[in-house]
Amino acid sequence: MLSEKIRRFGKAGMMAGFGFLVFVTVFYVTLPYVRFKDQIAGLVASAGYDMEAKQAGPSLSGGMALKEITLVSPATATSKATRILIDKATLSVSLLSRIFGTKAYGVSAEVFGGDIGATVKTSQADASVKARVDEIDLAEIPWVKNATNLPLAGKFDLKADMDLPKQRPSEAVGTLSWTCTSCALGDGKAKLIIASNPLLAEGLGLPKIRLGDFAGKIVIDKGVGRLQNVQIKSQDIELSVEGEIHLAQPLAASHVDLYIRFKLSDSLLRSSEKLRTIMDFTAQLGKRPDGFLGFRATGTFQNMSSVQWAKTSPFGSPTPAPAKPAPPPRPAVAAAPPPTVLPAPPPPPPPVAALAPTPPPAQAPPPPPPVIAPPAPTPAPMPSGPVAHGVGPSPPTTEPPAPPSPPPAPPAAPAATATSTAPAPAAAAAAATPPAPSTAPATTAPLAPGTAPPPIPPAHGGPPPAPPSDDEPR
Repeated sequence: MLSEKIRRFGKAGMMAGFGFLVFVTVFYVTLPYVRFKDQIAGLVASAGYDMEAKQAGPSLSGGMALKEITLVSPATATSKATRILIDKATLSVSLLSRIFGTKAYGVSAEVFGGDIGATVKTSQADASVKARVDEIDLAEIPWVKNATNLPLAGKFDLKADMDLPKQRPSEAVGTLSWTCTSCALGDGKAKLIIASNPLLAEGLGLPKIRLGDFAGKIVIDKGVGRLQNVQIKSQDIELSVEGEIHLAQPLAASHVDLYIRFKLSDSLLRSSEKLRTIMDFTAQLGKRPDGFLGFRATGTFQNMSSVQWAKTSPFGSPTPAPAKPAPPPRPAVAAAPPPTVLPAPPPPPPPVAALAPTPPPAQAPPPPPPVIAPPAPTPAPMPSGPVAHGVGPSPPTTEPPAPPSPPPAPPAAPAATATSTAPAPAAAAAAATPPAPSTAPATTAPLAPGTAPPPIPPAHGGPPPAPPSDDEPR
């Protein structure tokens, strides 16, 4: 019984689900997509483009698909008509987002040889936009060629993430970054034409300028986007861009203020005589101290009308921070006198061995005793008798005694050690002076009785006189 009821409820649910699926399919297929296409064309026309799509219908991923779309912008006094071909575009609407009081839309397109996708969310107060661009071909983008008559080449990628408080671009906050791979400007045949510049109004033939790979970023805060790290460095050119973009509504009316500095390579200048002449002329107007040329460009996205040479960048130096107040001055304090410098102490004596005691200083030897001359000898009395008269035998000749030896020299003082002092000058002189020779006459032994005294040598030192002979009178 219970199984019968379950079978009946299951059959009824399957029929209801199938009916709902058929209803949704019929409703989705039979929607008036042509009317939707006309509404989208009206929105695009408000942005300045005429849209035409050959096919409009449902998409398998949900939403609405348009094929073979053509966007055409009318020609103006400063720009030519622009035609953009889109192979396929898909528009989607999130039904669940409406439950939470928001509206979410998505768009994706196959254009310029790549893919473009964006998601937009809006509410009563705020809005947000996320976009991506993957590998689009710069050669198929018409705006640059219309502005300069020079084609671009390379693959371009872009990412954007932005919030719009109060749905106002002037309050936008977010980032915008991009990269370019194997990029180049010109093809060696087309001429650079800028109608607002009298030097370039007739066209300037340029060789192909290789830009290489480069990247850049814009940081948006309160509706003002500031360029960061926008630089190009290749074998043909060095270029950097800095500046600000003030967003406005509509977006094409946003104010742009840029400062661009660049430097062309010598090989590129040699390839074009006219280009070298123009660079020599403009060097007097905008050549910077670093060798680069600089100019400032201002205007809007629709019309960059003001371009002027400038040697300095208005965005180069950041705004200095407010200076802090200086502290109150301190009272003057008398300077302290310089410290007195004492002379260095004498170096300590060299260390002495502990086992060798320091000997006392050497003392001078005592002076030698004075030499006292002995008294002169008393002459002996002359003998009487035959000896006195020269009769009888001659007395024996006696040798005079040897003079006394000089007193011995005083003992030498012991050798002084390394730490003993030198002897006094007086003691050293006394020790070095030899003893004076004695001038006293030599003493003789007393004569024996009956002997004649020895002859006395003359005072002048000659030979002694001869004894008297017997023939001489006495």
